[in-house]
Amino acid sequence: MKRWLTMRRCRLIATGWLAGWLLCQGTVSAAPCPPVAQQIVQLVHEKAQAVNRRDWVSFQRVLHPDRPVYMQEQKRWFQDAIRYVDRGSYRLDVLSVIPYRPYQVLAWVEQSYRRKGTRYAVKFPLLFQRTDQGWRDSDYPFRHMTGTGVIVRYTDQRLHDQATVALGTVKRSLIQFRSKYGWTPGRDVEVKLYHHPEVFRQSVKLSLPMWAAGWHEAGQAIKFVGLSNVDDWEPSFAMGIVHEMTHHMISELTGDNAAYWLQEGAAGYYQSHLLPGLKEHEDPTVSVTPMWTVRDLEQRNLERLSDVEATQFYAQSRDFFQFLVERYGEKKLQRLFAVLAMFPVIDQDSSDKLAICNARTRKAVQKALGQSLDQIGAEWVIHKRKAVGEKGIENGNGT
Repeated sequence: MKRWLTMRRCRLIATGWLAGWLLCQGTVSAAPCPPVAQQIVQLVHEKAQAVNRRDWVSFQRVLHPDRPVYMQEQKRWFQDAIRYVDRGSYRLDVLSVIPYRPYQVLAWVEQSYRRKGTRYAVKFPLLFQRTDQGWRDSDYPFRHMTGTGVIVRYTDQRLHDQATVALGTVKRSLIQFRSKYGWTPGRDVEVKLYHHPEVFRQSVKLSLPMWAAGWHEAGQAIKFVGLSNVDDWEPSFAMGIVHEMTHHMISELTGDNAAYWLQEGAAGYYQSHLLPGLKEHEDPTVSVTPMWTVRDLEQRNLERLSDVEATQFYAQSRDFFQFLVERYGEKKLQRLFAVLAMFPVIDQDSSDKLAICNARTRKAVQKALGQSLDQIGAEWVIHKRKAVGEKGIENGNGT
């Protein structure tokens, strides 16, 4: 990350005189005048203190009022941080403030906090923009590319190819989801790609499991760690984008009331069944053994699972959703989503409303599919056992 700062700083200092001129009201300078830098330092201090005081109102005042997606992301980040970090240990220190574009400055900050006594730290840039209310935090200084109804933001030029693939994948996914479920997003689909896993985690929430590489929650952008150092990355990356796009669709169609297993089941299914050419090489033994029940799926909080347990959760959820598609068809599942949308919206993270969404999904399944979730789940278990038996016979292990 320091190397990225050094390379960009050379360009910024060379072109920053215009921003400095605007900021200092006539003074030609390669750096912002001291009062602006002081204001940025003060805002960053206020943001950190708001975390330590658990004061969302003060935290929110630092954010750009016309960035609703970033505002929602920061709201979830804040709610997680005040529970996750050791109380009073959060710090956000300004390392440098330099011009970026007219009415914009870049602040490099170091974030640090303690979690159960252990200190964690990461450095990253924040973009501050001048508004009618003064300077405000406006997210990471992304590069971007756009298409009709889609904007892809990315943190590093090395992610340009991934951004191009993401843009095309989102466009194709929108066509398919519109055909299958009549879904047109309520706002432009926004994708954010990150060059480093820790910068990605920082953009989501501090408690995010280390194994996570993609993210979407209602009202937020799709987030993904770029795969620039992986051979043959394109199919896997595109499937990841479809996975998060499915979350986007389910959240909007259900009023974000779908159970976690339903969200992940649909996302896992469509990542390899939505677009031609994207097909995951699945290991059948992973998807059907050990044999989980629907109640097993309901009782597990994905974000608290190990990477091994999470893999099983994804596989079991995907297997159950595929069973639903094959048994009832997508039109009836569209009705299931519509019934879920009749419940009030709860403005909480999915993991915080797990029990409520489980209960609502049970009611919606009964109404939309005409059977209880337990009945359908029992049929799924029988289906899995039969599949395992047939597989054993094919391999010469049956009797």
